[in-house]
Amino acid sequence: MASVKGFNWRALVGFELCWFALVYWQQQAVLPVLAYLVYGLWQLDKAGRVAVLLILLAGLGIDTLLLRLDVIQFSGDALLPLWFVLLWAVFALAAVEFMAKVLTKPWLAAILGASGGPLSYWGGAALSGGVLQFPLQLYSAVVLIVVWALIAIALGQSRRWYAKAV
Repeated sequence: MASVKGFNWRALVGFELCWFALVYWQQQAVLPVLAYLVYGLWQLDKAGRVAVLLILLAGLGIDTLLLRLDVIQFSGDALLPLWFVLLWAVFALAAVEFMAKVLTKPWLAAILGASGGPLSYWGGAALSGGVLQFPLQLYSAVVLIVVWALIAIALGQSRRWYAKAV
């Protein structure tokens, strides 16, 4: 898919398809999503690949903490399931490919993160067949709103370390 006025439409569509496949089909979506992830990483330069890895590791650390704090839980799992780890990987790829470019203004990043992040979790919980859950609804909502506002600001500001000057 060609880029229109500098926006990476392939990355947006690819991320949304991977998100839906992983949330809805979970383990059955692992191989196609891995293939997409390898392709996306192949398109990036070394700095972009390192940024994806760092965002992935930070995201896994954050969600592991959220799991330990009973903000989120997975039925039958004490750890993050593989499909959720892959969800973070494709999110990290999308963050580097297009999201961070949109999040450069901290106030806008906070608004988009505080709304988009929690909505993704809630939508994912609804589509996951009960696999992703929120033990304490209000507590989970407040924590996710604050955490995702901060994540979005960090993503927008971190772009200066890996993005090529335009």
